[in-house]
Amino acid sequence: MLAADQTRFPPQTATLRDWRTMTLRFLKTEDTEALVDFYESVELAAYRFYSPAPPTRESAAKKTAAALAPNWVCIVAEAEGSAIVGYNWCKWNPAYDEPSIFGICVRRDYRGNGLGKALMTRLLDVAAEAGPEVMSLTVQMANPRAVALYTSMGFKIVREQTRGRIGQFAPEPEYYMERRVR
Repeated sequence: MLAADQTRFPPQTATLRDWRTMTLRFLKTEDTEALVDFYESVELAAYRFYSPAPPTRESAAKKTAAALAPNWVCIVAEAEGSAIVGYNWCKWNPAYDEPSIFGICVRRDYRGNGLGKALMTRLLDVAAEAGPEVMSLTVQMANPRAVALYTSMGFKIVREQTRGRIGQFAPEPEYYMERRVR
């Protein structure tokens, strides 16, 4: 998201169910090392459910380099000590009449405490003013917690489909979901 647009959305504090507090803010171009540390803190099995790019230094550098791209919003959850413990993003192309793509990932020790919902709420707030008209995502049927989160946030199942092989992970059934943002 362009720096001029980001100024309309200052960082927010989120309090989790276990009373830990996080700062929700936009990804910065200088966050490469923090994003690398985040990637290294997420267990490999989690990439079965979240796999837009390999969790490498190169993919972290590519994401942080795109932090100010006009049609990409990335929000990170920052814990004390400036550690990134979760993030989500939405990317779209206004030149095409198609929904956006979306992703979210939360470190294991922060799951189940409302961080995913806090990240989603913030992303939807930003998208309502500066994002695509429709957000879309895919989620494996084997991830019922994520399906429940997305449904509670207003996403609707549009169709069932099969996710192709991603790295070491075999193809599996998934939902394609959409939500009108504005």
